[in-house]
Order: sequence, then structure tokens, then C-alpha cells
Amino acid sequence: MTSKPKLAAFEAARRRPSGDGTEWLVPELLTEVDLPLPTVAASLGDGAGGSTAGGKPYVFSPELLYAFKAALLVGQPLLLTGEPGVGKTQAGLALAARLGIPVERFTTRSVTVAADLLYGIDDIRRFRDSHGAGRRALRDYVTLGPIALAVLRSLGPAYALEPGVFRDGNGIAATGWAQLGENFGVPAGPVTLGLLFPDVFDGLTGPVRTLVVVDEIDKAPRDTPNDLLVEFEEMRLHIRELGLHLKANAAHWPIVVLTANAERALPETLLRRCIFHTLTLSDATLRDIIETNLRDIEMDGGLVDQALLLFRELRDPTFHAGTMSRPPSTAECIAAVRAMHLWLPVPSLADHGLRQAMAMAFGKTRADFAICEQAMARLWGAPA
Repeated sequence: MTSKPKLAAFEAARRRPSGDGTEWLVPELLTEVDLPLPTVAASLGDGAGGSTAGGKPYVFSPELLYAFKAALLVGQPLLLTGEPGVGKTQAGLALAARLGIPVERFTTRSVTVAADLLYGIDDIRRFRDSHGAGRRALRDYVTLGPIALAVLRSLGPAYALEPGVFRDGNGIAATGWAQLGENFGVPAGPVTLGLLFPDVFDGLTGPVRTLVVVDEIDKAPRDTPNDLLVEFEEMRLHIRELGLHLKANAAHWPIVVLTANAERALPETLLRRCIFHTLTLSDATLRDIIETNLRDIEMDGGLVDQALLLFRELRDPTFHAGTMSRPPSTAECIAAVRAMHLWLPVPSLADHGLRQAMAMAFGKTRADFAICEQAMARLWGAPA
């Protein structure tokens, strides 16, 4: 896939702005990046720049959509940073829902290694089975990670392999084929990826782009991101035990979204290979998020204003009552607004119980609880 057609499509899209940051979702550009969308209208969700992720609505800012656009055009991972709770993970999940493509989510831990995103071999179960009657093909002991799944899906279930024959760098060595043939009865001639990995495609009949969300990559040991540079950049999968070499199809190149909370510095080698965007919480964006997530209740604009006022006060590091142990997040603000609206038939900011509920939504320690109470007293006077 050459860059000129994509750039031409991008220019055509840019000349016809839609006004909501979604002008890149046009037929010309979709054709070039080969996203499996039947129509542009089907990709727009509720038509207001929103989408759903796990059943929850998500509000895309124009800046976030521009960042996604850049990542799609250059084929690089999108690194989303920002405070916990600003919606980094949900952004990736919502984009997959908006585009109508499969999504794989991986949560990074302090013990995560590169192989966790690629593949693993269950040697213990394989050894145990080898001493009984249940010995199976080596491929049946392979656990595929999100990058491996994305590469396989980009090629599709009908992609055929032959022993010792490599096309465009894709193929399977004769030794790996012998493993499959001996233990599983794979035919001597060409065999499809759908036959080798039937569970991967889940009813898919053709190649498809997959979005991979790697959460909190800054929690991983420093070597882990460095060990994944080739995979992120070239989307290659090499299962040595099977002699399998695969590279993603350029027409269905996987989308990678990395999130980070700035817990530790990421390697420069990774940063150079990413499109970077920081999610922030403006008043307008936060109000849109609250109203979108609480569409099931009748909103009182005055109560929302007061909740946002308290939210900003608690996040202000110069607040005279002290600093919260951690800044309140979007999710906590939504919970507090819901509590305000549902606590009493006629909510009152002077009600002691409602204030207790608000403090419990925002505060996570005794000190936080006291800071919340002082902030509410300052804003709304003494409780009734």
C-alpha cells in the first residue's frame, strides 16, 4: 500500500471538513486504509461524535480524533498519556467500536514481558500429556497474545502456507510442519491459517484490521517496551517452535493504542516510534462526558455546575484545605453527579447525607474525606 493514494485521500477529506473532527471518515480514505466499514454513517455512532466501548458512551474530542487519524496514516502506535481516569483505555475501545473492528485489550503488570503480547508455550501441560494418551499437536499448547492475534487476523483464515515455502516473508519451516503433520495430521500440501488456528478468526471469512490496546505500558519493566519495538513497527510474528514466520497484511495493518500514566519514563526508542497525545479534562469536555454517561437520568444543570465546581476545587493543588492523595478522576466525578441526582427526591446541597456520599465518591482516604467536607462547606455553607 503506497503512501501517495493515502495522502491524496487525506487531502480530499481535509478539504471537506465535517465540523466535528470526523472528516477523515470518508469513503476515499476508508478505501485506502481498507477499514471494514459498510458506510461512513454506520461509523458515526449516534451522530454526535460519540461511540460506545463496553456498553458505555464515549465522547471524542477533535484533538483525539486528529491523533487517531495521524496514527492510522503513518501506521504507528498511538501513545495516550494523561491522569488516571481521563479515559485513555476507553478511547481505544471506543475507536474499535466506532470502526466496527475486533479489539484486543492487554493490561500491563510489573512482571509483563514481551512474550506476553506475542505467544507462549505451555510446556508443563505438554510434558504431562506426553506421558499419557492425550498427546496433541504442538500448536495446541500455544497461547497467542494480542499482537499475534492481530497479525493473524490481518492475513485472514484463507491465507495458505506450504512447508518450506515463504512468500513476502510469510511461511512455515519444514521442521515446524513436521511437528504439525506428525501430531495432528496436517496435509502435506498447502494449509490455511484458518485450519492451523481455527479459534483465532471466530467466524471471520476474510482478513480484518484489529485494534490492540496495551494498558499502562509504563508499569512494565524497562526492557519490555524495547523488546517489542520490531513487533510494533513491523508487525511480525515468529513462533520459533512451529517454524512460523508471519507479517501483517499492509491493507489491514493493526492499530496499536498504548496508554501510560507517567509512573515512569518510557524508553526514547519507543517514543520515537509513536504518535503522542495527552488527554486533558476541559470543563466543556467533562460536561459532555457527564451528560453522555448519565443519559438515563434527568439532569439538573445547576447540580452539574456545582459538581464541576467541587471537582475543580478538589483538583486544585493550591486549595487551602490541603491536597488530595490523588486528583479525582472523570469516573469519580460521574459517580458523584449520579449520587447528587439520586440521593433524595429533591436533592439539596445542604443535606448531610448527600455530602457524605459526595465525599465517599471523591475521597479515598480519611484525609481526602476531610478535604472534601471542607471544600463543600466553603462552597455551600454548613450542612443542615
